[in-house]
Amino acid sequence: MSEHRVDAIPNNTTQAFELDGEKVLLCNAGGRHYAIRNQCTHQDAPLEKGRIRGHFISCPLHGVRFNLETGEPMGELTRTPVQTFAVSEEEDSILICLD
Repeated sequence: MSEHRVDAIPNNTTQAFELDGEKVLLCNAGGRHYAIRNQCTHQDAPLEKGRIRGHFISCPLHGVRFNLETGEPMGELTRTPVQTFAVSEEEDSILICLD
């Protein structure tokens, strides 16, 4: 489990880190927090510099969009979802669980 401060991730930005050997990307999409694997399933590019629009993040390499809630991709470049992780908030902390 990993803990991060809510105010450390401004609206529509991301924060990449490693947790137990897993590359994780914490995303703030319109004030709601999501955690996904920081790796596009199309060509393994990191998603951390991707643009957040609504509840989607776009891969900066080829523009594949992933739903931050489900990990499902949009478009034809990949049909493999990106892995998502459980996120909860307690006061001003964001908790991420890899299980």
